[in-house]
Amino acid sequence: MGTMKAAIAAPLLLLLLCVCSSAALGDSSSSSGGRPYHFGEESFRHWARTRHGRFRVLDRFADELIEDAVGKYRVAVLEAAPRAFLQPSHYDADEVMFVSEGEGVVVLLRGGKRESVCVREGDVMVIPAGAVVYSANTHSHDWFRVVMLLSPVSTPGRFEEFFPVGGDRPESFFSVFSDEVIQAAFNTRREEWEQVFEKQRKGEITTASEEQIRELSRTCSRGGKSGSSEWEIKPSSLTGKKPLHTNNHGRHYEISGDECPHLRARNMDVGLANITRGSMMAPSYSTRATKIAVVVQGSGYFEMACPHVSSSSRRSSREHGSRRREEWGREEEEEEEEEGHHEQEEEKSRRGGYTQVRSRIQAGSVIVVPAGHPTVLVAGQEENLAVLCFGVHAGSDEKVFLAGSNSPLRQVDDHAKALVFGAEAREVDRVVQAQTDSVFFRGPHSRRDYYSV
Repeated sequence: MGTMKAAIAAPLLLLLLCVCSSAALGDSSSSSGGRPYHFGEESFRHWARTRHGRFRVLDRFADELIEDAVGKYRVAVLEAAPRAFLQPSHYDADEVMFVSEGEGVVVLLRGGKRESVCVREGDVMVIPAGAVVYSANTHSHDWFRVVMLLSPVSTPGRFEEFFPVGGDRPESFFSVFSDEVIQAAFNTRREEWEQVFEKQRKGEITTASEEQIRELSRTCSRGGKSGSSEWEIKPSSLTGKKPLHTNNHGRHYEISGDECPHLRARNMDVGLANITRGSMMAPSYSTRATKIAVVVQGSGYFEMACPHVSSSSRRSSREHGSRRREEWGREEEEEEEEEGHHEQEEEKSRRGGYTQVRSRIQAGSVIVVPAGHPTVLVAGQEENLAVLCFGVHAGSDEKVFLAGSNSPLRQVDDHAKALVFGAEAREVDRVVQAQTDSVFFRGPHSRRDYYSV
């Protein structure tokens, strides 16, 4: 990811909020591995893979703690080699795509028109469900990498890709229609149709010549021509705009529905954050949006305060234990006793008990952060931590930072401080106002135990 590394090392950096990864950081009160909020590389499945690239899709968000909020969405990653070409297809899903590396051309066939769009690193673009799309990596040396969030329109959490042209892999969906239908639809014999529609047998991701790439790129544009509709399909650059927050410890960019009608129609936003190596993002939460975040570069860790994991883990353990007791013929009194213990744990959760969800994070990790859950991100010592975040159910969402110069805790009036904190106002101010930065801070890098497994 040479281009991304150069961009992040420079002042024009990338990427946003939330995150996660694979190994738990070790204390018994933590949720092991960050589950069910964390997903590592092993949770992706290959839908297409050739020597010219691959297309991977993350498993469904099926756990009961997150299914209601994000169960309808799927995360996918496309990686295309230099001069790779992707065959035309359409999804039964809306797609929000982010170019994490490289450059390419995306061609949409819809409404009787062909729209050819140039995209490059840092761009966000929305592709509506059903649009026939083909694309290519227009660079002769660098890879083209895209992170996608798909929102299926037929079956929540499940989407399909449909290819009009193909051989064995991919197969043309036309091939299943009867001879008489094909012949009537195309006004030609089945044999002639097959010579055109079923001749391509190189796979879903192939390669193009330099001349073909030049021709594909020749008519592409960045959109936004005079008189164009606000609903035009065009890319929006996150890193080309002014960051919402910036200091020596990081930068935070965001595109909301106010700026992009396609995102507004889907009640979404997209954010980018770059946390400087050895730094951290302030403890924070979103008021309404659930965040689906993908680590694009770097490593570090995240921590989240969760009121659900403990009771959920105990419930799963209890159900497994119940099955074993049936097999072993143990008495039902044990199950009743554990049920009572479980109810006590749920009552504790309702009274304000929390579990620390904590995990290492690295490129390729995905994490789900529900609305209202305070979360911290910390970058490792070797390189910046770059994170892409899709906010779903994002209408009227606000980001609340719980420490630093913009913390709401600074706004507690002096008369209430003794009631809130149990300490004098002067003592409270000495602690609450000690951090003078906002959003991004110097990290806890001096505490080596944070980086041990």
